[in-house]
Amino acid sequence: MIKNKVRKQIPTDIAARVLFFADRTCCVCRTPGKPVQIHHIDENPENNDIKNLSVLCLDCHNETMIKGGFGRKLNSEQIILYRDDWNNKVAEKRASYELKFDGNKMTNEKVDIELATSLAEIYRENEQYIMLAIHYSSIGNYELRDKYIEIAISNGVSEGSICFLRALQNRADLIPENTINQQLDIYLENKNWSQRARLLNDIGRYKEATENYILDVKENLGNENIFSAAYYLKELVEEGLIEKLFELALKKSAEEDDLWWQIRSLEELGWYSEINDLVLKNAKRIEESNDSMLLIKLEIARKNFNKVKEIRKNIAHRTGIEQISE
Repeated sequence: MIKNKVRKQIPTDIAARVLFFADRTCCVCRTPGKPVQIHHIDENPENNDIKNLSVLCLDCHNETMIKGGFGRKLNSEQIILYRDDWNNKVAEKRASYELKFDGNKMTNEKVDIELATSLAEIYRENEQYIMLAIHYSSIGNYELRDKYIEIAISNGVSEGSICFLRALQNRADLIPENTINQQLDIYLENKNWSQRARLLNDIGRYKEATENYILDVKENLGNENIFSAAYYLKELVEEGLIEKLFELALKKSAEEDDLWWQIRSLEELGWYSEINDLVLKNAKRIEESNDSMLLIKLEIARKNFNKVKEIRKNIAHRTGIEQISE
């Protein structure tokens, strides 16, 4: 007899990310406003890996439980496809607000198929497999990118190239640990802070990656290399390291059960629905704390805006009395 798995609570930071990526909407029916829950795709409630989680409404979640005929109406592979497709659509919708226009023409250009095939043929004839991998990655053909990454690595490339190619396909997990350590040591010895920052970012060591980007920017500013300093500062931002640090701050504050800094981290990430969930879940604790700032967050979540005004007036009145007494 198979024992039921014990459900482990999904960590706050992971749950917040899953809900944010899905816009708090079921990835299958995609009906706005329906109550949702986080579903364990492999049905193992102990496995809280973000890749194993999806957002489903109660109706669609029930369909994962229905058996008969040809099995369940919604199996794990279907849910993964629905989830990935929906999360991509949510991300595209958010990005669409940031598209820049040059006159009547969008800045992102369509691939020139004649140029793309010509470049690929030149690289192939010269057996430039790394360039082929980069080329196919740049035009969004990931199947061919991965094909030539494997060919390049099997033909023998440098440790640095292995790190670069695996990062290109977002598979830093395939880089041998000794290769990572050797390359990090080389970058450290040569004080190549920007390359070290990139590798650290690829392997998920975001705090160290940020430190190395800052070292590079500081060094370039000191040497009057203004362009390089600006370039790597821009890269730090574009790599999303600021958001990743706020996510680390969220995780740390959740582990320490520090409610205020969880809220502040969520605010900086722009995950406002998750803030409401958090404060409502901790309503009793907040009320007993009598912390004015936390009480404001709680009443906002309750949409009790008159109460918010009252608390803010009390804060102003109390501050005025304290200043007079000084």
